[in-house]
Amino acid sequence: MWRYWRIVDPRKAIILTGLLIAFVSTSIHLIQISGDRYNINSWHPDTAKAAAAKASQNAPTPPGK
Repeated sequence: MWRYWRIVDPRKAIILTGLLIAFVSTSIHLIQISGDRYNINSWHPDTAKAAAAKASQNAPTPPGK
């Protein structure tokens, strides 16, 4: 392992690892915010109300009405 650190600068490796973690966590956060598409935020009252309204709006009407 010590040979690896002679080739790779530890400071750059730590900074790049931190940037990778920040990028991945930001991406996951943005996906969670777009809850309407992935239905992740169904626990939130406003999102649950909007999902219920959308479901009732898209519900098929019974025949004869």
